[in-house]
Amino acid sequence: MALAIGKAWTDTIADVQRRFGEFALPAAAFVFMPSLLIARFADEKALGEQNAQLAQAVGGLIGVIGQAAIVLLVLFPNIDAGSAIRRAVGLTPRIIVASLAVVVVFMPVGVLYLAGAQQASVATSTLLLLLTAIAVYFALRLSLLAAIIAAENARAGEALRRSWAMTAGSVGRIFAIFAVFVLIFAILSGLVGAIGMAATGGTPDDPSFLTELLISIVGAVFSVFVSVLSANIYRQLAA
Repeated sequence: MALAIGKAWTDTIADVQRRFGEFALPAAAFVFMPSLLIARFADEKALGEQNAQLAQAVGGLIGVIGQAAIVLLVLFPNIDAGSAIRRAVGLTPRIIVASLAVVVVFMPVGVLYLAGAQQASVATSTLLLLLTAIAVYFALRLSLLAAIIAAENARAGEALRRSWAMTAGSVGRIFAIFAVFVLIFAILSGLVGAIGMAATGGTPDDPSFLTELLISIVGAVFSVFVSVLSANIYRQLAA
């Protein structure tokens, strides 16, 4: 089935408007709170660069639980938030294992980016752009991993195969709708950060608690929209 961008968009907005209270619990517990705590107590100044990056990685892994719970709430409307969280905890290891494929695809991009920072050239920049495009393509083809594992209780390998098959012919549409959401929230996050710094006198290197709080809220809301969107895309393509 071809993906209808308009339907995915309107279904996502409608789900969030109607059920935001349900989605808020996993988003707050597993996305907002870790993000705020890491920003406040585990930044580079407090822990050093490597430990701060490790803390952010751990926060990202914890966030998978919240995102999986939201996907479950969309795909199984009769379950409550507590049940969704409990099921998400059990599914998260498989989601993480399957998602390692995306990490592997982006590794050459990271290596080349670091190399380019040392010695920039036209050839390096061109190759970096090409590898980034390839990595994004693979990421979009595998963007339904969490939804497939949540909906079908699939193993990691099967989820990879299913996502690759289901997204065939829909990569452009998936990219377009995700790009719009990312752009909206990037602008919103920048505005919120600027407002927070203007109100409290903080700086990008030393943001105030209010700025960190506002940015963490925006990040949690973004995770809600992306999770609901991925569930709705899955629901269309699986029909």
